[in-house]
Amino acid sequence: MTTYLALAAGLLLAAGIGMVVAGLTPQRPDLAAAVHLLLPDPDAPTISPADPQAGLHGWVARVLLPRAADRLRLARFAADLRMLDRSVEHLAAQKLGYGMLGLVFPTVLTGLLAAAGIRAPAAVPLAVGLVVAGVLFWVPDLMVRRDAAAARAAMRAATGAYIDLVALERLADAGTTEALDRAAAVGQSPEFARLRDALLRAQLAGRPAWAGLSDLAGRTGVVELGDLADIMAVAGHDGAAVYATLRARAASLRTQLLTEQVAVANAASEHMVIPVSLLGLCFMALVAYPAFVRIMLG
Repeated sequence: MTTYLALAAGLLLAAGIGMVVAGLTPQRPDLAAAVHLLLPDPDAPTISPADPQAGLHGWVARVLLPRAADRLRLARFAADLRMLDRSVEHLAAQKLGYGMLGLVFPTVLTGLLAAAGIRAPAAVPLAVGLVVAGVLFWVPDLMVRRDAAAARAAMRAATGAYIDLVALERLADAGTTEALDRAAAVGQSPEFARLRDALLRAQLAGRPAWAGLSDLAGRTGVVELGDLADIMAVAGHDGAAVYATLRARAASLRTQLLTEQVAVANAASEHMVIPVSLLGLCFMALVAYPAFVRIMLG
């Protein structure tokens, strides 16, 4: 039991020393990240100076997580994180937390087994912990990719409905900005809330409404919003009739989404072929087993 406790203490001590060394190692700071750290975060919770956890919380949030995100090169997930309204620091915290959980859990489990009288070599929890920590360390990356793909698909579907609504508002002789605002006010989904937020940001900045849609397209990677912004920009500048163009773009987007859904359904059907085939083989073997035993045993 003493051996496992010493091993667990050594692992925790090594992890702590590694984190301290990584945090204190000098590096060339990124200018954008440094400026961002100097700006106050309006969404950050207010921490009382008398709180004993304020110093540790501030160091982790402002020093450790940004440096970990920079060392792990998590900027490659920037587009997906913007789609999910998350930050690279949030992803860095997830990766470090999952990695520490995978590193510590086998040691704790081995200690519990040792307390129950089941002994294992001292190298087993270390090897298993490294493998589990390595696997769990990459789980947040897969989760971000999956969630961003689902959110982007939902945003594209909402964009198709939004284009149809804008076309109807234009058919009712609404102005360009008025058509965009009225169409965005119809839906109550999170995707329509993002559209309203983008239009409001453009309005407060004194920019055209379609500029807000263009910015949202750049942040989320939904190119259909950029197409809508270009169409409405032409209508706003030249006064062109864009009803037919909008309906054609909405129909094209619906056809594209339907094709993708059919492809996903076909892929799921193909993946079900092997389990169904194995189930059929097992059923045939179960039916034929008595006759096979009679033949073999005479």
